[in-house]
Amino acid sequence: MNPEDLDALAEYSSPLVRGSEAVITITRPDLESNSYLSQLFALSGESSRRLTHNWRDYAPEIRSSWSGYLSAAKKEAGQLFVGSTLETAHRITDNHLGVSEFALDDEGARALYVARVAEPGRYGQDEDIPASEEAPRRITSAAYLSNGLGYTNDRPARAFIVDLVEPGLGKSGIAGGAEVPLSTLLKTPESDVHDPQFSPSGNRVSVVAALAPDHGEPDLRSTVWLLGGDHPEALQLPRMSVHLHRWVDDETVLLVGNELVRDELDFVAQMPGLFVHDTTAGTTRRLSDPETVAITSIRPQIVGHGIDGSVLDDASVIAVVDADGASRIVSIDLTAENVGFDELTFLTDETTVVNGFDLDGDTVVFTAQTPSNGAVLAQAGITTSRDAHANADASRPAAATLREHPAPANSVLPQVLRVDGEGGPITGWLAKPTGEGPFPVILNIHGGPFAQYTHGWFDETQVLTSAGYAVVYANPRGSGGRTREWGTAVQGNMAAPAMADVLAVLEHALAGDPQLDSSRLGVQGGSYGGYLTAMITAADHRFQAAIVERGYLDPDSFVGTSDIGRFFTEEYTTRDRQAIDRQSPLAHASQVRTPSLVMHSELDFRCPLEQAQQYYAALQRAGVDTELLIFPGENHELSRAGQPRHRRQRFEAMLDWWDQHLGGNVDADLDDPTTSANS
Repeated sequence: MNPEDLDALAEYSSPLVRGSEAVITITRPDLESNSYLSQLFALSGESSRRLTHNWRDYAPEIRSSWSGYLSAAKKEAGQLFVGSTLETAHRITDNHLGVSEFALDDEGARALYVARVAEPGRYGQDEDIPASEEAPRRITSAAYLSNGLGYTNDRPARAFIVDLVEPGLGKSGIAGGAEVPLSTLLKTPESDVHDPQFSPSGNRVSVVAALAPDHGEPDLRSTVWLLGGDHPEALQLPRMSVHLHRWVDDETVLLVGNELVRDELDFVAQMPGLFVHDTTAGTTRRLSDPETVAITSIRPQIVGHGIDGSVLDDASVIAVVDADGASRIVSIDLTAENVGFDELTFLTDETTVVNGFDLDGDTVVFTAQTPSNGAVLAQAGITTSRDAHANADASRPAAATLREHPAPANSVLPQVLRVDGEGGPITGWLAKPTGEGPFPVILNIHGGPFAQYTHGWFDETQVLTSAGYAVVYANPRGSGGRTREWGTAVQGNMAAPAMADVLAVLEHALAGDPQLDSSRLGVQGGSYGGYLTAMITAADHRFQAAIVERGYLDPDSFVGTSDIGRFFTEEYTTRDRQAIDRQSPLAHASQVRTPSLVMHSELDFRCPLEQAQQYYAALQRAGVDTELLIFPGENHELSRAGQPRHRRQRFEAMLDWWDQHLGGNVDADLDDPTTSANS
């Protein structure tokens, strides 16, 4: 893959079953317009039908009587479209800042949605008041910024409800008309709300929001709030941070979230869990083990309903878990408690990275990435835990691929590495160019730290291998996808354990493959990966060059400038002065000798631009060969969701830096379709 091949990529997501068809969202970067195109498609067998035709159509929801999705014109905010089918849906909102999420009440013919509400005179509501002339912002809260958005307190996310009954002879819903149905603003808690939901009967209307208002002290607790009355009502849950929820019935709600065990800031390496809360009894039970099972933020579903829609005693929850380089669909009994990883019933394999699913009788349809393909639609049989125990010797049938988007030419298949480390076995990968070496080698490090590289097809790896560079990457201690103990290994010692692990994987790869050139080594990483890259080059001078991207580089200033600064730094690096200095890349910058490209986004509020500016200045003072590359208008998500042209220019800048300092292998056979083998 070359940088200009971004146009050839696609992502499959949000699968829904509709009769004999699977409806999915297909999203593609478009270099010509410098934006993203996404539409809804119905796939059945070999046929494919485009259902929607706006610039950006996404987040579909299908019910028996009503269907809807979010839709946006080119570079505009999304609005809610609803109709009797996806094909006949029409616009029913006209919110100035757009709609972010919604849910449908089929029986009640209503939609519940979330939209931000700007203070008067802000964010372009008044054409006579440009942004530079808006009134000053008075801030008293601990959190007031969000990466990818900006200021939040003067445009809070609120919940609205709107009736879906067709308005008859009115103009609402007519193409080209400006009228939309009247929405009602619901009474909500003070803080931002998200994840709007109805119970199956429509009697419960709910959102997720912070448990308490932010009056200047950071607090990660959140809960489910019941709306529709005179005042919002909070469910009394254990101390936790709720990510999303789904009503099982009017009294029972399924939750995905983190327990905050020690106090309201105890977030480091907490394994997101699956919980069931009984609103009548006021009890909450955790279905998944807090030490070994990490549930992803993909809404779970229930298998096991009676004819009347009631949930049966032997019902199961279908969910997705992170699992050492994969995201796998699993089945868990609804009556379970603290089920460990080894007790899970897996429906997908060890290398597929699932990003969405829907149920179709006794099968599950899902979208995913695989090692050889970045966009796949597939289907697998559903086996419940009870079925698995009754047929312990039966093998699980492989998932059937229904559709896949072709990967760019010259894609390679990385080799899986299992390396013994100080804290246990480390999972890593080696991706090599086709042809004969020796190849220069780049050690790539992921962000987080509580995140993971996966087996899935990865554009950055493919761009580097196509240019003649071998790439080594791994999930060191501190990463997600393993256990809580693995994740907490870097708490209070953010660099040393992870550094030892990524270097162990690099050394294992170099020792085992004569095609790798150990005299031409580079290291790069973003976010926490940028942090670890900077710490490695301060301590290890074997690398000929480095790229430090969107890095966490000065823990001290991060506290006051990052959107997560008030809790991230102190929970990971502690408040101890000597401990912070020991873990600070800025404090060690004078020890760096490696030529370093510092890349950052101008509007990054997660790792703010000042982190890069301070580190760049420190490298200059130390006499290091360094450059600072700043992307205007971008935030922390540049590499994943930035403007397509900037994503291409980012790849080009990376390759230019590596060509200057390492020189790609000019003998790499870029036309050879042969791929490396898994081992």
